[in-house]
Amino acid sequence: MTEFRRPVPADAIHKEKENLILTEEIHHISEQLDELICLLKNSTSHKNEILSEEPSSTDKEVMTVKEAAAMLRISLPKMYEFARSGKIHYLEVGRRILISRSSIIALLQEGDSNV
Repeated sequence: MTEFRRPVPADAIHKEKENLILTEEIHHISEQLDELICLLKNSTSHKNEILSEEPSSTDKEVMTVKEAAAMLRISLPKMYEFARSGKIHYLEVGRRILISRSSIIALLQEGDSNV
């Protein structure tokens, strides 16, 4: 006995191709996410190593504008002027401005070379 098959509708073939393309895209995105997770884990472990090295209380690596001004024995407005002009590199954390000790040292060394 001969069995008759109904022709597959064009919509069904089109949907099957779309599903295949979506599956491939999902697989590609999954691979990218895995790579991103790996990169984030590496960067996080590196940050944890840096953060675990605590400076002594007398030798702060990062300080407030007020502390930096006191260290240089200059006025607070002058320290803000240094930050705005780019002479001192700083980081804004919320409303706080933090200045690195190395930035102050670089400013002092720059001053020595100008003399």
